[in-house]
Amino acid sequence: MQTPKLSLLAGAAIALAACSSHPQGTTAMVTSEQLQGSAWQVNNLNGSDVGDALVTLNFHEPGRLAGKAACNNYMASYTLEDDSFTVKTGGVTMMACPQPLMKLEQQFLDALEGVNQADISEDGQLILSGTDEVRIEASRQK
Repeated sequence: MQTPKLSLLAGAAIALAACSSHPQGTTAMVTSEQLQGSAWQVNNLNGSDVGDALVTLNFHEPGRLAGKAACNNYMASYTLEDDSFTVKTGGVTMMACPQPLMKLEQQFLDALEGVNQADISEDGQLILSGTDEVRIEASRQK
């Protein structure tokens, strides 16, 4: 008669997990598998549209991040834990671009350093957020 007890216990665990999930309209912490694949294209940085600037995030392997930061290419590492996500920027190429792109690039690189949370919204957007109102919103590149 252990089977009914196990079924009851399994049902309770599922119900508890459902209660602890994110409510509708919110986000859920990402996994490395969700980050990997095609690159993410940033469309909004700290509440401002990036316009035609190409800003990307490519999580090409666990713990590694690279992309285009409006003007230059960058490399970084990231740490994904149960309830936190941090980025440590590394190398950046040194090309000169028009001032608006250089300014956007610096804002993006500064924002990456301030990230402490990574989520996927219900509509599939990657949301990186952190201290001092840091918010990076990105969609999969097509």
